[in-house]
Amino acid sequence: MGTAGAERYPHLFSPLRLGPLELQNRFVVPALTTNFGDLDGQVTDEVCGYLGRRGAGGFGLVVCENFGVQAGAKAMPRMLMAHEDRYIPGMAKLAAAVKQTGAPVLAQLNHPGRQTKSKFTGHELVAPSAIPCPINREMPRALSRDEIPEWEEYYVRAAERAAEAGFDGVEVHGAHGYLVAGFLSSYANTREDDYGGSLENRCRFLLNIVDGIRNRMGPEFPLSVRISAREFVPDGIDVAEAIEIGRAVAAHGANALSVSVGVYQTFNKLSMVTGEPEGQWLDLAGEVRAGIPIPVMGVGRLVRAQVAEQGLAAGQIDLACFGRASMADPELPAKIRRRREAEVLTCMGCNICLGRSSRPESICPVNPTIGREAEFDFVATASAQTVAVVGTSFSALTAAWVAAKCGHRVTLHGNSAQGGSLGGLMALRAKVPGNAVIGETAAALLGRAQAAGVQFSEQLPEAADVVWAVREFRPLDAAGPEGAISAAAVLEGDQAGEALVIGDDLCAAEAAVVLAQRGGQVTLLSPARDIANDAHPGFREICRRRLEAAGANIEVKVAEPFAHAARDQADFVVLGRGAVADWDDAGNWRLPEVGLPVSAYLDDAYEPGLLTRTVYEAVALARAL
Repeated sequence: MGTAGAERYPHLFSPLRLGPLELQNRFVVPALTTNFGDLDGQVTDEVCGYLGRRGAGGFGLVVCENFGVQAGAKAMPRMLMAHEDRYIPGMAKLAAAVKQTGAPVLAQLNHPGRQTKSKFTGHELVAPSAIPCPINREMPRALSRDEIPEWEEYYVRAAERAAEAGFDGVEVHGAHGYLVAGFLSSYANTREDDYGGSLENRCRFLLNIVDGIRNRMGPEFPLSVRISAREFVPDGIDVAEAIEIGRAVAAHGANALSVSVGVYQTFNKLSMVTGEPEGQWLDLAGEVRAGIPIPVMGVGRLVRAQVAEQGLAAGQIDLACFGRASMADPELPAKIRRRREAEVLTCMGCNICLGRSSRPESICPVNPTIGREAEFDFVATASAQTVAVVGTSFSALTAAWVAAKCGHRVTLHGNSAQGGSLGGLMALRAKVPGNAVIGETAAALLGRAQAAGVQFSEQLPEAADVVWAVREFRPLDAAGPEGAISAAAVLEGDQAGEALVIGDDLCAAEAAVVLAQRGGQVTLLSPARDIANDAHPGFREICRRRLEAAGANIEVKVAEPFAHAARDQADFVVLGRGAVADWDDAGNWRLPEVGLPVSAYLDDAYEPGLLTRTVYEAVALARAL
């Protein structure tokens, strides 16, 4: 590998010792649930291919997604398991898949405690206290004092299995409200014995696990602990307690502390979406790092190397966790080292990977290869065709790339003369304040296609064997008043003034944000229970925050929005989707002008979930060519 990137980012590319491990750089793939395991919790080829590709991409450390330590320890239906010896062969296959790339690998150990559902664990939920998770709302059984040592032993035995399987070390998951975190936090722990009350008592469960692993595995076995430094709930863990927890685990032999935030009730603080600032929790990690003697791994929507480098240089963190960014581009460190940052497939924070990780597996509109890496090692076809792709939506950019990788002669026709922009409907989203990263992602997708041999033209095609054209899903509330404009038109145009925006969808909410930013008084009415009701909850939160900051009025569950008093004061009315936004209704689609017979349409959509659908359907279309 070259060294140009290392000169620009000297801290990111500097080595670090983690116990006996010598890490070659500070890039970390943190534990992220993918649900690529099978329903029995066994490792699959998909898991191995996914994490192996990230090890090969230059990450200095890979932490595998959580392994369940006990029979009822499934946080997700396809979570990996390590509670019995029969899982060791699969674990060994996974460890080998990563280690053969040269990257060290840790196995994260976890039990979800009350933050799961008995309908897919097949077991009753357990917790330090009989308090249900506010999100899952299922009552757990409080562990008795006599049985707690057995539950501590579950973690220790899982660590032994990980070591036998060839993992370099383990990470104990004590964050995000799961079982260990439940013991640590007064938010979930109201015990009155020696496992509750004082912080010293609440740390006992975790410290006994750490001691057990150290006693069984010896001092040279790398051990990390993950905690939430702030839970953002009443009586939850705060920074002062996090520092004390960090000092305690360090004194008991932990080699590193992975500093995260949140519990299920405040999960949006952890899985931040498009528009949230990068590196948001580095200051928090820095406070913890200043008070403890072991290295700190930092999280917080780390996407760009520059942000991570600044955190390392400032002494806020010692290792930078590129979670969803590593999903979007497994070669992120290698590209940065070679000074090819423009080629990095930038994670745009849509949160489809995590927000829908039980669908049953993680997916990504930027990188549809995740979990299917081997399927994208294409062999060029012997019967190449000339393919014209009209439009530059994410689906078009992806279809063009896949078709070219399969050996076809592909030209991407950007219809800027017709008002189109790179990224299709995502070009509109990129205009929303804070969403500029979406434009960067679109540019990277174009670069990926061109690197595969795709040609680019601003003109419509004159001839081709195959013509694919992009059609846009633009559902509009047909019951709206005459003269109303669509939310998409607001993002395309420059309208300003007092506006009444009606719609329960993300496009309507973000159009309202844009209008508010342009200085007009905005009223947003949603007929549903919330705004941006078609999108990940994180988008609702960030849109609300921005609208409220701009003085906008927001009302939900509005039965008769067109009769609302705000209509009389509004300069214009903006419409989002209708009550029934039917994907199969031809009236909801905008068709392009092509000039040639269209072989097939590629779809485009505004909401990230539907956008992802269009990308995966585009992959299938291109592979079938």
